[in-house]
Amino acid sequence: MYLLLRVVMMQSIKGIFKDGVVHPSEPVSYPESHPVIITFLDVATSSKTVSEQEEKNKAEWDRLFSVIESFQMETGITDLADQHNYYLYGTPQHDD
Repeated sequence: MYLLLRVVMMQSIKGIFKDGVVHPSEPVSYPESHPVIITFLDVATSSKTVSEQEEKNKAEWDRLFSVIESFQMETGITDLADQHNYYLYGTPQHDD
């Protein structure tokens, strides 16, 4: 059985919606009539509000990384990522 995967490339472009038309805020490299999906964001349009949200997001990511770091420990196992099934479930080690 073969699995066929279709890779879909997506690019997010900021812009504004005015008079029924979407106006990109940055250059668009796609040809005319290229299909798009438009998602309207439920956020204020002021750059100050967007900037504040970006700062809040950064602070949340920093907090997450801090929590992750606080739980790290030295195991002395050098191949844990590669052989995790062996260490977790006792499956045979593999030679990769």
